[in-house]
Amino acid sequence: MLMHYETYTIKGRKYKYSVHNYRTGDKVRHKKTYVGPIEPVNKAQRKKGQGRKPEIFVRGLTKEEKETIEKSTKSSMAFVRDRAKILLLSSKGTSAKDIAKMSSSEIRKVRVAIKSFNNRGISALQRGKAKGAIPKFDDIKKKIILMHFSKTPVSFGYHFTTWTLPRFAKHLIEYKVVESICIESLRQILMKAGAKLERSKRWQYSPDKDFHKKNLQ
Repeated sequence: MLMHYETYTIKGRKYKYSVHNYRTGDKVRHKKTYVGPIEPVNKAQRKKGQGRKPEIFVRGLTKEEKETIEKSTKSSMAFVRDRAKILLLSSKGTSAKDIAKMSSSEIRKVRVAIKSFNNRGISALQRGKAKGAIPKFDDIKKKIILMHFSKTPVSFGYHFTTWTLPRFAKHLIEYKVVESICIESLRQILMKAGAKLERSKRWQYSPDKDFHKKNLQ
């Protein structure tokens, strides 16, 4: 199947279509697919519900790219295999909507794969490294937390002499050091800094079901 592009003028505007030529018996047939306007359409000026969204296809493939993509459709890695199939179908003139139906994928996934290939080339077959989660507490915030931890509870006016994780977490929130913090996050910050909680020498117990909550006050 061969493909080329043709330009048509409709109501004074020029539009681009991809034309795929294929043979059926002794006849050569043509399949035209709308690509988009030659001149960009100002979205702010386009009325709601009017105009067609341009179809997206992969750019022309080199011989090497086509061979690599065809080989990748048999990859043991699902991401590589699925993306290669999308690119191969698109190179044959299949619309993103039809590819989504054929592969049982979201159309957004199909368009992302095509755009990625058009921008990155064959490297789009490889999954990019996932961005790490944005740390909730930066280094400065951690230093402030550790500074508070280095001081005794008595210096802040508390009646108890040692920190516990729940007590210290509540203290940080009351002093507006943090808006919120979970016990595990606090534990990790202290542990990585080498800080240790001192064991209280006095044990308290009460059958009151709200004892633990009252003990934090």
